[in-house]
Amino acid sequence: MLSRTKFGIMIVLCCLAMIVAGCNGSDKSAAASPVPQAAKASGPEQIPMLRLVWGNSGYPSPFAFSPSGPGGFLRSSFLFDTLTWKDEKGLIPWLAKSWKVSGDGLTYTFELEQGVQWHDGKPFTAEDVVFSFAYYKKYPFMWTGDIEQIKSVRKTGDYTVEFALNNKYAPFLTDLVGIVPIIPKHVWEKVDKPVEYRDPSALVGTGPYTLKQYDEKSGQYLYEANPNFFKGKVLVKEVAYVNAANKVLSMKKNEVDGGSTTSYPEVEQMQKEGFGVIKSAPTGSALRVTFNLDHPQLKDKRLRQAIAYALDRKEMAQKITGGEPIVGNAGIIPPDSPWYNPKVKNYAYDTAQAERILDELGYKKNAGGVRDGLKLSVMVSSTSQEAQMMVEMLKKVGIELTLRQADSATFSTAMGENKYDMAITGHIGLSGDPDYLRLWFLGKASNSLAARGKTFDNAEFQQFALQQIGELDPMKRKALVDSMQNILADELPTLVLYHRPFYYMFKKSVFDGYFNTYGGIADGIPLWDNKAAFIHESK
Repeated sequence: MLSRTKFGIMIVLCCLAMIVAGCNGSDKSAAASPVPQAAKASGPEQIPMLRLVWGNSGYPSPFAFSPSGPGGFLRSSFLFDTLTWKDEKGLIPWLAKSWKVSGDGLTYTFELEQGVQWHDGKPFTAEDVVFSFAYYKKYPFMWTGDIEQIKSVRKTGDYTVEFALNNKYAPFLTDLVGIVPIIPKHVWEKVDKPVEYRDPSALVGTGPYTLKQYDEKSGQYLYEANPNFFKGKVLVKEVAYVNAANKVLSMKKNEVDGGSTTSYPEVEQMQKEGFGVIKSAPTGSALRVTFNLDHPQLKDKRLRQAIAYALDRKEMAQKITGGEPIVGNAGIIPPDSPWYNPKVKNYAYDTAQAERILDELGYKKNAGGVRDGLKLSVMVSSTSQEAQMMVEMLKKVGIELTLRQADSATFSTAMGENKYDMAITGHIGLSGDPDYLRLWFLGKASNSLAARGKTFDNAEFQQFALQQIGELDPMKRKALVDSMQNILADELPTLVLYHRPFYYMFKKSVFDGYFNTYGGIADGIPLWDNKAAFIHESK
């Protein structure tokens, strides 16, 4: 099984130091090797078709895809490009072939690729970059909540642009210009309702693919390679995203060529039959319990801590995920991430400790072994083994827990209005920059569920959260992020039950070029739909 070996923290932070070049007060070029401007016919033979499993993620314009999960962003990224991107080694140039950072960290100057064409044949220039960011100020791009970090964007040449920031912003290259798609000025300048815009020109980008077909009812997509893609030859002529009720059976029957899973038994089965498997690394995913901090009892962190001690999260992870389970970090960041704080407080399974805390809180057991005055519920949006196991585990310490199942809309509304006791939610996107801790707990996340509910009202956490985004020294920033994890682990506004690895199963005979994106695609997506894997760069 393929996986990225975890690099030492110093190596990773040194890489980050290069990303934020300019901290010593002088301008430095940050990514220099020029990229040829036009695709060439040479290179590996083009694969006719790849059929991949995924559900409906909505119309793939930058304004209309579904925000509930990464599929919409990934489908749109096949059509639209960003200034930077990531591959298996991390940050790389994309529409910008190089950049410089000022000594104060407030100004970024990008040199753009020349000879790039929009899908409709018109030339891409600096005007499009300036227009894009001005347009997103008016009509926000749903996948990033921090475009307000930008003070201004101005053209300094036909193929150079300058970004001025309001404050230093450490994840600027990865989590802002590496996420926000550049759109053509000549298409969007007359569009005042971008969410509703469905003209074919709404899908005109510079990306390696054009959309040949989208079935809104079935949620199936067919992409066709862009023969004029500026970075090189597109290795797969057509990529189809299809629905499959049973991806394992569909792969065995040669109906699809690849699909992801969190089921380790499926992985073992497919490996035995010769299919390729790649595991997400870092894990990049979490299954967590969110506590309603306005709840009259759960607002006391001691009760939240007692619940943490009462849950055998290792057993839960073993039974549900199989493989090598990763018990959830109480500080959120996965233990296989270079940003993980190894000294963070965690809650080993300890029913005696849970009982002691509950006794101190005054919740006494009655003759039936149930603690009087302590009846809680956990809300889920689908069948949840985790919730069912929580019921049995909490029963052992006398907590009566009931399940409350709600449809997705009701679940989201209840979270937003704090009308729940506890809720179980799953998230991916924990592979990348740790600024997601600030976005989640200060209510700024693009993920609708992560941003729901009451802002974490802890002044010290908020102070560290704001300090870390402006700290361009990687070691100092790591210390701030460590402190954020310590506060989260002690206060427990949420408890990660386990970190859930994703596996990608595929037919090696069809395409064997997949890789783990270092830091996750965009803001940390631990999946394999990275368009960079489908490109043979011209040399």
